[in-house]
Formats: sequence, C-alpha cells, structure tokens
Amino acid sequence: MPAITEQPVSALTSALPTKLLLAVFIVAAIANIIYYMLPMRLTHTLVALLAKAEETYIEAHGMCLLSAAETQMLAALQLQVATIREKSLQSSLSSRVTLRDFVHGRTFTLLRSIREVQKFETHIQILKESQLRTELISNPRGVLLRRRGVGPR
Repeated sequence: MPAITEQPVSALTSALPTKLLLAVFIVAAIANIIYYMLPMRLTHTLVALLAKAEETYIEAHGMCLLSAAETQMLAALQLQVATIREKSLQSSLSSRVTLRDFVHGRTFTLLRSIREVQKFETHIQILKESQLRTELISNPRGVLLRRRGVGPR
C-alpha cells in the first residue's frame, strides 16, 4: 500500500494565500449574518413567539390574573405583528425591496418587536408564578395536584 506523504499537502497549503482564506471566511460570515437577519426569517420567528405568548396569556386568563392593561397590550402586539407580517410578505416578492428594507433598518424594527413580545410573555409568566406561589403557601396539596392535571382547575 503506497504511503501518502505530507509533502503535497504542505505544498498546497503554502501555495494558498492566507489573505484569500481570510476573505473567504469574512464573506461566509457576512452571508451567514445576513441570512439570520433577513426580515422574512425574523418575521417567522416573531409570529411563532406571539403564538407562544398568546398561549401563556390564555393560561393566565383562565387563572383570572389579567387586567385590562394586559389585554390591551396583547391586542396592540397582535396588531403590530400583523402589520409587520403583511409588510414583510409584500416585500418578499422582490429581492431588491427585501435588500432595501434590510439596509433601511427593518431588521432592527423586527428585533425590537421580538423583544417586546418576549417581555410581554415574561410579564404574564411572572404573574402566573406569583399566583402559584401564593396558592402554594395557602394550599400546597391543591397546587401540586393542579400542576399534574389531577385536581380541579
């Protein structure tokens, strides 16, 4: 069996300029960042997060924990996400418009909206956890049974 020497491999690596490898790496990194920051991709993430926040809201509503402010906040977020989604769908028909939106900062608008939805969901979860903690202090057995799905809700 012929032995493979390291001489051809080292000759190949010394022939490749390091600046070219660095340029390829930088271009690949930029392409990766652009892919993850595309408005259409972020819109899908935003819609998924809103659906999860709505589920958390429904659970908290069933526990009678919410005030009118949380309901108004959810309605405002739903309207905001619907508007963003509609604009993203319209701009996705043209790659030029998508690139223009990216350059004009649409990505940052989407990231801000994603953060607002996450903050809303976190607020609702905090309300739920504080209610469960209060119930745990007063009736530990009932809370544990309810968490398992055995007791009355």
